[in-house]
Amino acid sequence: ADYVLVEADGSRALPLKAHAPWEPVVPAGAAQTILVVGASGLGRPVREVAHRPERFCELAGCAPDDAATPELVARVIAAEGLATRVVVNQADTDELLAHARELARWLDVPVTAGSLRAGRLVELCGRGLTRSRPHRCT
Repeated sequence: ADYVLVEADGSRALPLKAHAPWEPVVPAGAAQTILVVGASGLGRPVREVAHRPERFCELAGCAPDDAATPELVARVIAAEGLATRVVVNQADTDELLAHARELARWLDVPVTAGSLRAGRLVELCGRGLTRSRPHRCT
């Protein structure tokens, strides 16, 4: 096969997740790891929208009652270092797409956002928390 997609992890139907240190198990030959973020969790209290909220808060430097801002979500993604690309799904309103754009500005990997259900996705780019890995959006 030219491509093999593997769902490596679950988040108990919550839009955000902080991974335990042992997960996900990424195959050694993986050329790309795509982290899917649910836009519906952005701006809501971490304790309500994140699987493993205590881990999320540890990585982001926040409290469980704090809103899961794009900056905090980006801190978690950067701290975990798991993604070569991020897809922000559920960004099906102007407000959620704006949150996705803000998240992209904090990340240093390519970001795509929109609604998979509606079949509408856009490529986003941003400045990133660091410039250690330059990327280019197409």
